[in-house]
Amino acid sequence: MNFTSSGPQPGAIISGKAQVTSASFHADGSKLFVASESDSRLHIIDCQTGKQSTPALRFEREGVSLVESTHHNQCTLVSGNGSADQQPSQRYAVNYHSTHDNKILRKFRGHDDTINNISMSPADDSFLTSSRDRTVRLWSLQQAGAVAKLELPTASEGEPFAAFDSTGLVFGITAAMTAQQGHYIHLYDARNYSGGAFAEMKVTTAQLEKELTPQMARSEWTSMKFNASGNQILVTGKDGLVLTLDGYEGTVQRSFTGKGTTTACWTPDDKTVLTGADDGTLSCWNADTGALIKKLERGHNGPISWVGVNPKYSMFASCDTNTTMWIW
Repeated sequence: MNFTSSGPQPGAIISGKAQVTSASFHADGSKLFVASESDSRLHIIDCQTGKQSTPALRFEREGVSLVESTHHNQCTLVSGNGSADQQPSQRYAVNYHSTHDNKILRKFRGHDDTINNISMSPADDSFLTSSRDRTVRLWSLQQAGAVAKLELPTASEGEPFAAFDSTGLVFGITAAMTAQQGHYIHLYDARNYSGGAFAEMKVTTAQLEKELTPQMARSEWTSMKFNASGNQILVTGKDGLVLTLDGYEGTVQRSFTGKGTTTACWTPDDKTVLTGADDGTLSCWNADTGALIKKLERGHNGPISWVGVNPKYSMFASCDTNTTMWIW
């Protein structure tokens, strides 16, 4: 993706009424699934036409705050906060949902607090969830119960975040150390997770303060994404935190400090980091040098809550209440 010339332009803007909380491109690039928690709706956007392919699907009882594509282009994993009259295991379930006939095919129960991420394995039908209940669970689409459960050690605090890498052979889990000392990142072999982490990294506050302000160095981390090569990790957090870490040692490589940054992602070639901000702008950064390549100021009037790149086509999307499809 070339951001140095005239750059991308909005190819389509799909209007919405509620702030988008999650979105996910299907691996074949044909669809973008967009979830908004406040109105409990899931929108399905055709990436070829730039239009909604069907009316929005409603999840009145279950709610929908997270969506993750699966290997089937008419099935997704969705999670919400349910309703207050439900038992916690029911309220915070993950639903395997068919968008073809708007039916729940299977429920995955186990968490008893809000799920903060769903990560589908690129290699098979397994997926990860991490939650405010301080557990990470590994599941298979083929069975309702969790395949494995990991509870955070007492030396950590807050909620974990778990994600697969681009191959599905490795997954990572991060959590904060106690007393704002920094963050742990543990890497696991997806085929031999019962043997424990094969790499245990510590990103200390002292390390972070060399690249960031003291406030940002102590910010809560909200996401972790591997690049396509697996040798770098992109971390976002509160207070506008965006930085890249060495994927093998956990050392800080670059920080991308933009005012009010809310979300970030890699491009598939690992050369660029895209960030969205609360003023509705997008920034394109050189991943190697940390230099700002281009700023995009069209397409949004409100805070950007999600940005992601189509895995097959020269396109990326960004969301506030509206979804903007950017093309060259």
